[in-house]
Amino acid sequence: MSSDRRLVVQLYYDILRESHLLAKAGKTPSLYNIAHRAGLPHSRLKVRVDELRSLGMVDSGTGVTERGYEFCEDYVAKIDPVLRKYGLGHREDGPAP
Repeated sequence: MSSDRRLVVQLYYDILRESHLLAKAGKTPSLYNIAHRAGLPHSRLKVRVDELRSLGMVDSGTGVTERGYEFCEDYVAKIDPVLRKYGLGHREDGPAP
């Protein structure tokens, strides 16, 4: 899914998900790696990561905080089903951690 068609909430989820998956695989969740995997230009990713930091969902690096994991759980349980129901942002890949 291209980044220009995703809602901000979807971008947040994708960034958190990719950061988690990279760390889980033992790889460094660098901005470059996250941007590549989430399909975002680096400049746009940097803005969104700064927003996630200010919301307390990402630590001073790119690690997902407890609040970030709570957001992912809520996204999968509550937001994604509504988006799918109305055809807004169908995801080809599976849910988050």
